[in-house]
Amino acid sequence: MTYLAELFVILLLTKIAAHYSVKLKMPSVIGELLVGIVIGPAMLNWIHPTTFINYFSELGVIVLMFIAGLEGDLKLLIKYWAPALTVATLGVIVPTGTAFLLCHNLFNFSVKASVFMGLVLSATSVSITIQVLKEMHRLNTRAGAIICGAAVADDIICVILLGIASSIYGTSQHESIWLMVLKMFLFFVIVLLIGKFIVPKFLSIFQDLNATESDTAGAMILCFGTAALAVMMGMSDVLGAYFAGLAISETDFEDHLEDKIEPIGYAVFIPVFFVSIGLQISFKGMQNDIVFIILLIITAILGKQIGCGLAAKMFHLSWTESNVVGAGMVSRGEMALVVANVALSSHLIDQNHYTAMILVTVITTLVAPLILKLFILKSNKKVAAKDAVSIDNE
Repeated sequence: MTYLAELFVILLLTKIAAHYSVKLKMPSVIGELLVGIVIGPAMLNWIHPTTFINYFSELGVIVLMFIAGLEGDLKLLIKYWAPALTVATLGVIVPTGTAFLLCHNLFNFSVKASVFMGLVLSATSVSITIQVLKEMHRLNTRAGAIICGAAVADDIICVILLGIASSIYGTSQHESIWLMVLKMFLFFVIVLLIGKFIVPKFLSIFQDLNATESDTAGAMILCFGTAALAVMMGMSDVLGAYFAGLAISETDFEDHLEDKIEPIGYAVFIPVFFVSIGLQISFKGMQNDIVFIILLIITAILGKQIGCGLAAKMFHLSWTESNVVGAGMVSRGEMALVVANVALSSHLIDQNHYTAMILVTVITTLVAPLILKLFILKSNKKVAAKDAVSIDNE
């Protein structure tokens, strides 16, 4: 199938699947993820994760997180930095520790392999969570701000832990941990200065250019430029894109640019990203590790749900809100795949267990939006019940 035919099939089927997902009262992203499973190697085998799909999906997740930043509230993020950091920390400790004990004690993995297995389960990717929060109008709430802040902290913690583990076990030629931390610190300083002093002037200049959609182009230049800077500094590209959007959200250009950029992302790039996740699933050889995979999936889900939920509860959120935070951190993503690739290339795990980890990553990503929607609906019911009681008492 040519790349144009692949794009035709993906865009057609994702929009139809998203439509029926919404009709069935499920997040639209579920339909798009399932399209990837159905047309990919797991079932029909029409489309494979080619270089074209990989690059297109990478652009999709970058644009998605850029839009999330545009719709974000920097003041809300700053306000809830302490619970966000605590949520990220416990959200790493609980699943990593549990997975280590599971792999080392129950399945007799080496200490090295168990450490890396645990690190795979520690990584959070909120790109899909962001989509569900947007659909359910929960992005700019206390729980939404904590999830976004915790995802940023989680990414940093995972990078640091990966560097430490690689240095200790000598699995690859990684730079020193202190250099990595210094580069991360410099990244945040540079982004802060760019956001405060350069972004407003840069967009003003582009708005005055006599060129078609120059202001939109200016925003996308900032998005990709900051994403590239993040990669240079050893961070995730989606983190850079998110901060670029957040910087623009503090300017007068926010609403105008949001209306321009959302169609670009949701019409073409973002659906390919969601499908690409489903394309990574293959059931070949799965029967040999079925018990291992099931236990890891349970560990991955409960580890984040319990760890992050308890951390949120420590800051006096209701149990319902705490569960929303926990569910919002369940999804895994690119950082989990990075850790799994490091473990495979360093011969700490074999190909079968690598496939198992990819399956765990994808399945938790599929399950996460369903769990999140369930807790949000439960939260909505409690709010409605409280409102009804207060009206009766008046």
